[in-house]
Amino acid sequence: MRRVLSAVLAGLCSSVAAEPLADMQGAWSGSGWARETPEGPKETVRCRMENTYESNVLTVSGRCVAAGQKLALAGEIKGKAASEQITGHWFNPDGLGFVRISGVRRGAVIAFTFAAIHPETGVDIAQNVEWRVGEQGLRLRASDRTDPRITMSDIAFTR
Repeated sequence: MRRVLSAVLAGLCSSVAAEPLADMQGAWSGSGWARETPEGPKETVRCRMENTYESNVLTVSGRCVAAGQKLALAGEIKGKAASEQITGHWFNPDGLGFVRISGVRRGAVIAFTFAAIHPETGVDIAQNVEWRVGEQGLRLRASDRTDPRITMSDIAFTR
């Protein structure tokens, strides 16, 4: 389950829109599901995050719970001026540890990838993550990088 939450928390470090990083600031809560492995069962997940924005950097602080487990997150996403590129990192002391992310922002979507080896299990975890902002709030979806048809998480956030 820690891998599920670690993967979900990776997704918490991003956003979309005209000024997507700025649009992500504030307090958010969400619920949905996530799974540890492509074959694993979907597990209910609840998350909260408090984001701040300054100088094209979104700083994220959050927590997710699933199946009686809690995982903390700290991270940041940096937008590059006059570019579609985003870079950043997140830190989950209870899961994958420090993970770098990189991706793009296009239209109403920010998409990024990450890859890590779980420190306890040695399992490779690699996902494509997408944030989409709409009238209903924020939606996080992640898929397995080796088979993008397999959805790994789907969480909807509101303020």
